[in-house]
Amino acid sequence: MKDEVTISTAATPAAPAPATAMTRVTHDLKGLTRDVEALRGDLRALADTPHLEELLRLIPRPGWTTPAELELVRSGVAQLSSQVKLLRVAQDDLLRGAQMVGRT
Repeated sequence: MKDEVTISTAATPAAPAPATAMTRVTHDLKGLTRDVEALRGDLRALADTPHLEELLRLIPRPGWTTPAELELVRSGVAQLSSQVKLLRVAQDDLLRGAQMVGRT
């Protein structure tokens, strides 16, 4: 006797809760301020880590890299750089949107 397995390929996305008149939005501006301050602190802490200085110290060591290791590290640097650029764009977009609030 064979075991039968049925696999559904139908997408089952999670549906967002419908917005109704009963939906309650918390208007916690102090909490939002704390969240923004925490984000700013997290970004500063990330920038203040000595990781990149340590990496720059390691790179010139003789025999440090094979071609594969060089590609691995180069790829990691490129990924981090891309993420920083995306964060910069997201930060600019957030500020631009916030500046538009109340102007329409």
